[in-house]
Amino acid sequence: MSGSVAGMAENGPVDLEAPGVPSEGPPLAGATRFGRRVRLFTRWPGRSRFACEGRCVTGGEDECPVKVLGGISCASIATWLCILVPSAVYFAVAFPNIVRLWDVQPARLLLMASLALISATVVLLVATCCSDPGIIPRRHVVIATGSRARLEAMLGHDLLGTAGREPTGDPLEDAEHMVPPELRKRGYRWCHTCEIVRPPRASHCSDCDHCVMRFDHHCPFVNNCIGQRNYHFFIGFTTAAMILAAIVLPSLMWGLFSKRNDTTKVTEGSMLMAAWLRFVAMCGVGVVAASAAALFLLWIYHLMLVLTGRTTKEHLTGRGPPLDVHNEPTLCARRGPRLFDPREWVDSAAMFDAIRVSGSASSGSGATGAGRDGQRPTAVAARRPGRRKFVAPAQPLPPRFVAAHLRAARQDADQSPSSQATQHGDLADP
Repeated sequence: MSGSVAGMAENGPVDLEAPGVPSEGPPLAGATRFGRRVRLFTRWPGRSRFACEGRCVTGGEDECPVKVLGGISCASIATWLCILVPSAVYFAVAFPNIVRLWDVQPARLLLMASLALISATVVLLVATCCSDPGIIPRRHVVIATGSRARLEAMLGHDLLGTAGREPTGDPLEDAEHMVPPELRKRGYRWCHTCEIVRPPRASHCSDCDHCVMRFDHHCPFVNNCIGQRNYHFFIGFTTAAMILAAIVLPSLMWGLFSKRNDTTKVTEGSMLMAAWLRFVAMCGVGVVAASAAALFLLWIYHLMLVLTGRTTKEHLTGRGPPLDVHNEPTLCARRGPRLFDPREWVDSAAMFDAIRVSGSASSGSGATGAGRDGQRPTAVAARRPGRRKFVAPAQPLPPRFVAAHLRAARQDADQSPSSQATQHGDLADP
């Protein structure tokens, strides 16, 4: 056994710290990590990123050119700059002038109110960026964690679909047979990517690569999905940011551009420098003002959605809320419990077996995962910034790391005369 495992590491580069699980094969984490218990967030299959040892989750953006930031979107960086920079200038320039020229008596109250508003905006932004929007775990995650019965009790339906059936990999066939007819009539649909039966208002996010409960939209400005469990954070953030802009922007324009009686002698050079600084400040305030105007329009749009009880996706696609949930509000509804625990301990071999079972069922129909010659191509990790690649071993895996029914299928194939010709073929298709 030890020789086989050692040979696996010699056949190709192995990523010892791969944070995700590619769809083509198991996460090769080195010989010493097989069969050991690991945190679920270290083997999470989607693009979402976890921080603080799995306590915080954010979206999976790949557009940021700064690798140190871990893939945070440029739009999210712009959001933070539009909040922090004007607030800092407000306290440094505008607030002292307000206290000095307007002779504001309760200066402490004004200071405390300004700090409370800015703090509320930042806290709500962090909550929106780093909270679980209502992620629904994929099929092999449910199998590996043994949470099928618990999720069925929480959601009211079997997340894995019709009992006794396995997905074939054909989206049309699975949508017809994996979803019970009574659920299909109520708006439940089959997700061929996650291989689960998702609730009516849930949807698959292509940016984060997982399904989200009552999915509203994926917002790059907060670097996260907006769904059932963080929509109220999102509305609170936009409301607080709009009020903050209504207070900070007029104060900045008055503090930076108002004319004052100043008897100090100035030189030509200082006047030129002051003109350049005024121009830069005017451009900055203009950008922030345009962002505030766009934020106001966004707030009005979501206010309309809240009043009509629809999500952004339902409005843009023209789909109304399903019949059985038309009374469910989008803002004041229950947040609901978290459907998975990122810090839960899972067995890496069990996680591997669940992925292999799911992959073998999908490749059996020839719909996914097969090349032109009928064999599965070499498994390669998803090519994302900051992630190293690994190549799956050409030789079969040891029996310890193979699911029981696949192990029996391989033994039957090894006893057949053509087993040597197909030694390097797909294990799920002997």
